[in-house]
Amino acid sequence: MTTLLLLAVLLVMACRQVLVQTGGHFCYPLDDTFIHLSIAKNFALHGVWGINAQEFSAASSSPLYTLLLATFFKAGINSIWMPFYINVCFAFLLVIMTDKLLRRFSLPAAIRCITLISLVILVPVPVMVASGMEHMLHAFLAMWMLYLSVAFLTPDNTTRNQVLLLSLVSGLAILARFESLFLLAGIIVAGIYNRRWQQTSVVLALSLVPLIVFGYISVRHGGYFLPNSVLLKASKLAGGPSQLMSSLQEIIVYKLLYGNNTMVNIFTNKYYPEGSSSLSGTTVVRMLLIIPTLIILLRPDNDNVNTIGKVKQLACIPLINTFLHMALAAVGWLFRYEAYLLALDITVVAILLYYYYRQLKRSQRHYSLLEKAAGAFLLLFAFAPLPLRAAGAFHNLPLASRNIYEQQYQMGRFLETSYQHTAVAANDVGAVSYLSENRILDLWGLGNNVVAAGKLHGQYSPQFLQQFTNREQVKIAVVYDTWFDSTLLQQWKKVASWKIANNVICGGDEVFFYAVDPAEATSLYNKLAAYKPLLPPGVTVTYYPIQP
Repeated sequence: MTTLLLLAVLLVMACRQVLVQTGGHFCYPLDDTFIHLSIAKNFALHGVWGINAQEFSAASSSPLYTLLLATFFKAGINSIWMPFYINVCFAFLLVIMTDKLLRRFSLPAAIRCITLISLVILVPVPVMVASGMEHMLHAFLAMWMLYLSVAFLTPDNTTRNQVLLLSLVSGLAILARFESLFLLAGIIVAGIYNRRWQQTSVVLALSLVPLIVFGYISVRHGGYFLPNSVLLKASKLAGGPSQLMSSLQEIIVYKLLYGNNTMVNIFTNKYYPEGSSSLSGTTVVRMLLIIPTLIILLRPDNDNVNTIGKVKQLACIPLINTFLHMALAAVGWLFRYEAYLLALDITVVAILLYYYYRQLKRSQRHYSLLEKAAGAFLLLFAFAPLPLRAAGAFHNLPLASRNIYEQQYQMGRFLETSYQHTAVAANDVGAVSYLSENRILDLWGLGNNVVAAGKLHGQYSPQFLQQFTNREQVKIAVVYDTWFDSTLLQQWKKVASWKIANNVICGGDEVFFYAVDPAEATSLYNKLAAYKPLLPPGVTVTYYPIQP
């Protein structure tokens, strides 16, 4: 109850900070939230899974969350607060499920309370809720998976219902975020270790059914088996031997040793923009040190062999998950990609520390002042990145919300008021597709299968994009100049730009408006000039000569 009350207070404070920064207009700190809303709206109202009502595109990396939003649209509920309220529910469920897991290992009430408060603050749950994304749903399902996996940590048989429930929750978790496959891998390893061959095989097979069904439907509608966002982020792992060696270097050296691939960008901008976060990566790598260290230090006595064995096996599941995620997936981008990892890792670290503390008490050994000081220093060193990361997330939340409100949200409102059923090219497609009724062509490929295919097949180039915009009869483009080759942009007419200050989240602080169709230049200029009084005061507008 104390933790839930604290969570409620922090959520109110977070909302207030956002509203202060946006002049009383609630806005999410990520454009991706609006992608979910756009797809959900089109699926509920038009039966089309995509950012446009006219075409299928698997732009959502969380089909389950988007489908959940669609049920509310189908019920006639269309509110910008909807993702926030859904996240509040799953945040409370996460706390409750974590408490159940801690109770299962007999942690005292005081320790459970400290653990839950630490989880809420260090994940940090309020920031994830305010993001309006799928991460609270994912964290809750992942914690539920971990709770259900306890039944697999002994050689004894489990009931059919336990196997089916774990399979169901695992399947849903995979559709919430595909990184749940890493957690499933940890559970499968635990099942194999305990020689649970039949039950493990059933869990693995049934857990993959929802993913296979989604992939089949996607392919039938002209898409790929996996969402475009997943494929495009993983595309750099494909290629020949040289690319394989480069990928292995990135994984082993930059990610698992240094915490992310930020150091790669010293030598090349190949992975920009990707949302790498040094602090996120450092935090996760520390968990890869803390958990195995505690597993090694924890030793059973004659009276708790089974319990300690369970604790160690339980800790190995998120350890495997964390290792695979750090090696193969991303961290950062408002500290959200690793949020579920920290929820799981903080929980198992609390369990390990509790039993290790009991072990130290039983040993009755007296430690010198130097030993205590060394131990305190090591603990501080190991856990220091966690509060720093949380502080960074709380600090960036209101600023990021202001960035999105001043840039993407205004882009969407401008298109809503000034254009109707017009082909518009963009690279951030969430707010512009959700708020307006235009046909949005995603030049980055997340929301368009043609562009995604061009990237995946090595055809993506300025010439490819020019042919694409001509074929789709695009009238205007709203893009970041830095994301595209100048040879493409020179073929369009630059009309104006909007620039925001103190950017912490957007792909660029200045977005440019182009007339792809030269005949549209004057009209675009006039419409932008008419909308200018509606822009927040922090946006700087620049106009460019439109006459040849």
